Amino acid sequence: MPQRYIPPPTPQYALESGPILLKDGRTATLRPARPEDRPLFVEFLERLSPQARTFRFFSEVNPETAADLLLRKPPDEDKVTLVVLTGDPERIIATGEYVQEGPGSTSAEVAFLVDDWYQGRGLGSLLLERLALIGVQRGIRRFHAFTLAENKQMLDVFKASGFKVESHAESGEVEVSFEIEPNPEMVAKFELRERVATVASLMPVLRPKGVAVVGASRDPASVGYQVLEHLVLNRFQGPVYPVNTAATPAAGEVPVVGSMLAYTSVKAVPGPIDLAIITTPRDKVLEAAEACGQRGVRALMVITTDMEMPQIKALVQTCRHYGMRLLGPGSLALMSTSPDVQLCAGLAPQLPLRGRIAMSSQSGAVGLAVLEYAREMGMGFSNFVSLGAKVDISSNDLIQYWEEDPETGLILLYVESFGNPRRFARLARRVGRKKPILAVRPGRDPVVEALFKQTGVVLAENLEEMFDIAAILAHQPLPEGPRVALLTNASGPANLAKDALEAEGLQAETRDLGSRASAEAYLEAARELLSGGYHAVIALFVPLGYATLEEVTRALQTAFNEARAQNVQIPVLTCFMTAGRPRVRLGAELVPSYRFPESAGWALAAAYAYAQWRKTPPGEIPDHGVQEDAARALVSKVKNHFTPGQIQELLGYFGISLKPATGQGITMVLRIRHDALFGPVLSLSLTELPLGEQLLGLRITPLTDREALEMLQPLSGKAHLASLQDLLLRVSRLVEELPELEGLELKLLSQPEETRVVQAQAWLRGHPSSP
Repeated sequence: MPQRYIPPPTPQYALESGPILLKDGRTATLRPARPEDRPLFVEFLERLSPQARTFRFFSEVNPETAADLLLRKPPDEDKVTLVVLTGDPERIIATGEYVQEGPGSTSAEVAFLVDDWYQGRGLGSLLLERLALIGVQRGIRRFHAFTLAENKQMLDVFKASGFKVESHAESGEVEVSFEIEPNPEMVAKFELRERVATVASLMPVLRPKGVAVVGASRDPASVGYQVLEHLVLNRFQGPVYPVNTAATPAAGEVPVVGSMLAYTSVKAVPGPIDLAIITTPRDKVLEAAEACGQRGVRALMVITTDMEMPQIKALVQTCRHYGMRLLGPGSLALMSTSPDVQLCAGLAPQLPLRGRIAMSSQSGAVGLAVLEYAREMGMGFSNFVSLGAKVDISSNDLIQYWEEDPETGLILLYVESFGNPRRFARLARRVGRKKPILAVRPGRDPVVEALFKQTGVVLAENLEEMFDIAAILAHQPLPEGPRVALLTNASGPANLAKDALEAEGLQAETRDLGSRASAEAYLEAARELLSGGYHAVIALFVPLGYATLEEVTRALQTAFNEARAQNVQIPVLTCFMTAGRPRVRLGAELVPSYRFPESAGWALAAAYAYAQWRKTPPGEIPDHGVQEDAARALVSKVKNHFTPGQIQELLGYFGISLKPATGQGITMVLRIRHDALFGPVLSLSLTELPLGEQLLGLRITPLTDREALEMLQPLSGKAHLASLQDLLLRVSRLVEELPELEGLELKLLSQPEETRVVQAQAWLRGHPSSP
């Protein structure tokens, strides 16, 4: 049995450069050091305490000499130096490096140095994680570090890293060493640190203690006036400060907006400001953001929608300099219904009903319409966030916030595009085991559908179906099995529901009470079905002039309440084919009500599929003992396209051999294509068919053993699944280890006793044409 392979964790942005989050939620910028950074290094080292310099260099050292040491590049050894910067003008607040211990060595010495003021904010841990992940990619397998015994903070960073650290103390110094290949504990520590920092960064957005409206106007028709009014009328539980920089009150006059005292600048606001909502014209946004940064504001929500790209880039840079999170630009709504927050920021005039649904919407207009539809259905929210251009805060951030939020039980996503789908995949896999994620995306994209399928995300065809499914996932227990009872007074609607259920693999049994069914008949039948061992019950009713809607509703409510009192925890749904949307409540529990029977069937089938995914153990990735370092060395010698000898050598490093095609079998082609957004995409197709190739499945790497086997189910009993599964997993590992690979194509012959790779082609990025 091969050992388990642990894929490296995926940061939200690039591994070596991009925005990062500190433990307190402030933002900073990570990038490799450059020779021209010497003045920044000198200033950084001068700012440090003598003790900090001594801890790093083992004796007091001149800042200029220390800067030269940190920037020195050994001629024959791999060295990576990272810096963390913040402020305007930028200044270094931390640096970390590793230096290879001799040419060709697989070990390196690691060290880092953090500004005294920024100690305890997770920068040492972050630098160690990033350096280790970079090192593994470059063939480094072990880190060493030397530190003074009294440098407890550095030693604590190593101990808390999740790596298996060995230490040896002698003469007041401590040597530590550890393997840097990702392991489960290290990955868990990485994910925890990211989640803690992300949640901290979003607290000023979703739970602000004070809000300023920059661009508040006296004109009731203006956006600024409406935003201010919505905050106040929905009783935000904190101070609200109107800021109107254009106001020029005469001597002795007090500036006001409506009846509220206003301020002519953000700096003049006397109280705390966690969140500033900017509603100014686009040419004034940067000025407002700069003022907010100087004031110490923690986060911005920019409602302005018509900003040009250079302006947006400058806005992002300003926010990063000052450590602010940014929602938008073009964010139209931000809501929190918690009684101790009651935040209604943006263009929606009122908070939604309070409930356990949190939603992120990339389209503000769609989001505002959704809020009205949800109110009609009686469904409530914990949070609603319109992302706008999502140049900073994204659905990935919000998923991490909602993961442990006790007020959220279901996450809804309206997604038009992905920023980092591979990071989304890791988050969705993890969070989906705790609470469902339900998404809708315009258009049909097989790669996106594969991503959602692999990560347990429930995909809805449209917004109406999203809320049909959400009504179950938010308010009902998950179905534990496939048996569904249909209670009806008309066979036609029951048949439609039955067809919808059985098309998705569920088993439906109908109890038809006939067109003259009374409320009492519904009551007795519902009692019997609810205690009959079914996994779900759908009650359908068509008013035919014998029992009234009100009578049947009361009867069902009685039966459902009795079942809950007897601890019958199965989902119950209703379909009343009448005007309006009658609802049945069991105390605080909402029973989903559908206008059409097939909608109820499809929604229940989606909930069942999610329940099955959730209770199926997550798959693993076997290690197989591959030779990734040798493979990387080979790739470095390849020009663009692999020769036959090179492709055979490459496959051999991953335990894949080429064999001649002999005998009969099922012919297939296994392809890898590098998608600019999603990374490596693996497909498997049948070939040599009369009507051409037939696609069997599409997946995004890395593949687990369970995902590979699921992909092969159409071939069950027809091909050698074990060898095919092994091949898929080895190819998945190959493309994960070699990001330079643009494409791979393997022609296969699967026979009863084995699967043969009979032909192979591969090419690197930049190759002018694929085979």
